[in-house]
Amino acid sequence: MEIFSAVGKQMDAATTVKPSSGAAVETRQVEKTDVQREVTSDSRSQNAQDKKEIQQQLNETVRNLNEHMESLNTNISFGFNDKIESLYVSVMEKSSGKTIRKIPTEEAMKLSEHFREIIGLIFDKKG
Repeated sequence: MEIFSAVGKQMDAATTVKPSSGAAVETRQVEKTDVQREVTSDSRSQNAQDKKEIQQQLNETVRNLNEHMESLNTNISFGFNDKIESLYVSVMEKSSGKTIRKIPTEEAMKLSEHFREIIGLIFDKKG
């Protein structure tokens, strides 16, 4: 404990500036600069680019999965829903092409999309 108090006193003494003439020194708060604003806008554009790249990779992965499933002669296909940013699986009847089951269900995906819209309205940064 004594070490921390001694170090704390040294830190206080080191950060306190006393002018030799005895005059008061004014300090001011650091202002947000244009560089900080540029960094913020650059990071936003980088995030948008990253998101597009991830979506492209996901679409490519879905395409590859479907090609593999087709080569295995299965009745399973994969998809990506852009609105909810999620993968889904469809089980289909080979002869008719009729969808037997979709995981998650179409209703669940619509519900998820609706909740995303509501959350967007509640936590809208612009509003």
